[in-house]
Amino acid sequence: MLVGHLFHHFIFSKRAGSLIRRISWLSIVGIAISVTAFLVVLFVMNGMNAAIKKRIVGLEPHLYVTAPGVQNAEILEAHPVYQRLHEDVGNRAYVYESQDVIIRSQDGQFRGGIARGVTKESLGHFIEQLQKMEKKNQDKDSPAYFWDPSDVPGEGEVIMGVDLAQSLGVFEGDYITLVSPAGLLLPPGETPKFERVRIKRIVTTSLADVDSQYLFYQRGAALNSLLNEGMRTLGIEVWLADESKIQDVKEDLMKFSDVSVETWMDRNSALLYALKLEKLTIGTFLGLAGMVAASSILTVLALLLSQKKRDIAILRTIGFSAKQTVQTFTQLGFLLAFMGVLTGVIVGTGVSLYIQANPLQLADSQIYYDPSIPALVDSSLVIGVLVISALIAWFGSYIPARTASEVEPSDALRMK
Repeated sequence: MLVGHLFHHFIFSKRAGSLIRRISWLSIVGIAISVTAFLVVLFVMNGMNAAIKKRIVGLEPHLYVTAPGVQNAEILEAHPVYQRLHEDVGNRAYVYESQDVIIRSQDGQFRGGIARGVTKESLGHFIEQLQKMEKKNQDKDSPAYFWDPSDVPGEGEVIMGVDLAQSLGVFEGDYITLVSPAGLLLPPGETPKFERVRIKRIVTTSLADVDSQYLFYQRGAALNSLLNEGMRTLGIEVWLADESKIQDVKEDLMKFSDVSVETWMDRNSALLYALKLEKLTIGTFLGLAGMVAASSILTVLALLLSQKKRDIAILRTIGFSAKQTVQTFTQLGFLLAFMGVLTGVIVGTGVSLYIQANPLQLADSQIYYDPSIPALVDSSLVIGVLVISALIAWFGSYIPARTASEVEPSDALRMK
């Protein structure tokens, strides 16, 4: 009760003085804006990171299993690890092949790419996942929205990423020539092996590596002329029925000594690290900006202590000890700072919850991979902000409040 009375009397009453009142309100507003910006930005980044991870998990296999030395798909399908994956009927495991290629357009444009040969079932699953995402995003302008999953590329046809197609200047229905890089090592005058294929579809996955490097074809239906070039690798791509068991399944498969296993997190570790580092960097600078705004509390308490020495002397005269005086003024500074923190937490969390329920839509969905700005509220972050802010506010208020114990009642009461 006493602290609340002094808080109003010393800071917000007319007797407090216009300077202290204005600085106090500016401090509260500054802290509130800083905390609001901190929470909204981090929650929006949480939402964006979650959307990127969800898209990666939706379009990329959860696990990649390779058996070094195996160059035949039939042998790989007979491998015990392949049989182990099919023990769970909910798992989807398909043999794939991959090789680097040189792509030449009809206009003479050259680009390097990665040709990925998969089964018809795997391509159908890829199309289904892409279609689900486009429907969820309500992107009815996307070609994948009306794409029949059974309409996969056939003999001599490929699917190409949109960025790779743009760099080559090609469109659906155009023909391209694929050449093995091994042909660069041939002596002059010898023609490298190549294959001419038709672009059946150009797709956008919003995954930069896929859109800018990959082209997909049905294994056995294309690129057979490059089969013996020695650039082709085989593996097993796996979608699990339960994504939460990725690490458990990886550890189980690693018991086979002749295979290597990578998760989608291992393959995208650089991207995930960059997202985490970006979030940490922005959070650090926003936190420092908030501390600059909170430092105005020191100014308020310094002014308050310099103007209220007689009031402090009266409190000491009526029985307040030096420790009680310091504690009282520390609580005044803490209340002032925490008003701004609590306001910022409420506003920031409220805005983030609204964005989470109603993602903001950018004007032009043709420019951005993902035209929406999502948010994902993390309750642990809210609690962490409240706890850390409370500790900083208490410590920051205690530093100037210590000077209250240095006031001598006799000297202060004689002052005019």
